[in-house]
Amino acid sequence: MGFYVESYRLSKVLENYRENEINSLDLRLQNYYFQIIEKSDCDLATEQNFIFADKLYEEGLELERFEEANQITDQLKTEKKRYVLLKTELWLNTILLKEKCESKVNTIVYIYTNDPKNNIKVSEQKVISNVLKEVKEKERNKVILLPIAGDLKLDIVDLQLRKYNITYLPSIIINEETVLEGFHSPDEIEKYLRE
Repeated sequence: MGFYVESYRLSKVLENYRENEINSLDLRLQNYYFQIIEKSDCDLATEQNFIFADKLYEEGLELERFEEANQITDQLKTEKKRYVLLKTELWLNTILLKEKCESKVNTIVYIYTNDPKNNIKVSEQKVISNVLKEVKEKERNKVILLPIAGDLKLDIVDLQLRKYNITYLPSIIINEETVLEGFHSPDEIEKYLRE
């Protein structure tokens, strides 16, 4: 019986891995596409970028539910890293689209700590997360919200932290121009958004 249970778990891990590989490849190919598109394709590319962002956001909410239920396993930690890498790649794709298409889309990158033992940070982050959800719901397709764990020891994330001189988690990067540390009201965040 134990053999069949382990066999089933292994098949689910392999299935998730294949799906993750497809998502990663899809995002990477979108990046290549965004590099060669014509201005006339910008609306379609921007729409697709939002679709992918929403898909990843929903996946993040599912991961969050597992974390809140204290179902943290090695597989969940690996999924979290994959999620963070996909979000970071989406962020870089969005920057490319903004430059190539002169898009007015706003990016809000929420860099947070993944340490569940720091109760003060966890409480602060829940409040900030709710504020950012409120801003996203209000602004809809004018904002791409990218929550990214900043302490998973991923080189690309560490590079972005250094680029934006982020030494405090949680922090918010708005449109690759403004960095806000800690809690800020929706009004404070919205004043940095482009019309």
